[in-house]
Amino acid sequence: MRQPRDTRAFTLLELLVVMGIVAVLAALLSPLLSRAKKMSETAKCTEQLRQMGLAMTAYAEDHAEFLPAAHTVVQWTSTNPVAWTRALLPYFQTKKLLTCPEFQRLHNRSSFNYFMGSRAAFVEAGGQAASVQLSKIRLASQYILSGDTNFPFPQEDADPDNYTQDTLFSAESTGHCRKLNVLFADGHVSSHRHFDPASMTYSYESPGMNWDFP
Repeated sequence: MRQPRDTRAFTLLELLVVMGIVAVLAALLSPLLSRAKKMSETAKCTEQLRQMGLAMTAYAEDHAEFLPAAHTVVQWTSTNPVAWTRALLPYFQTKKLLTCPEFQRLHNRSSFNYFMGSRAAFVEAGGQAASVQLSKIRLASQYILSGDTNFPFPQEDADPDNYTQDTLFSAESTGHCRKLNVLFADGHVSSHRHFDPASMTYSYESPGMNWDFP
């Protein structure tokens, strides 16, 4: 004769044990999921910077090797002057490329999270706004052309640059696992915590020059 199945419900104690196990597993997995999300955002930012490098190269090819000049605080809708980010728009098609989700959360909710690395042009012009000329860069694999804007520019500023402030390493990064993505003039992107004079420069010609040169 078939025995009836035991259809007892969980006791309160059993339910509490199960809930406790689930809570412990959630606590263990939460940091891993958070880290995975940050790594995904870092990878997205890296790819966006690569696309930015391609857009800058294409723009320069059409403009006698010059990149668009950066100015002071310039809104996206400004027509005189035009923000350098807006000038590049035809070469990368979508404004979303300019936004790094993590650094947007960190700095004034700005949608413009990459800077124009034109410190060398600014110094050469005697402290005036100037365009980077790619053909003048002798150390393309070291010249800092752009990167994460680790600086609190105004939310409306669509024209971030490093003329008068070190927009990378003047403060410790709290994004991208405490690193910063950097775009170099040869198009490669790598992540760094600090300025490395062995592999970076802000100068057109001299290796290892930090932001505050000469």
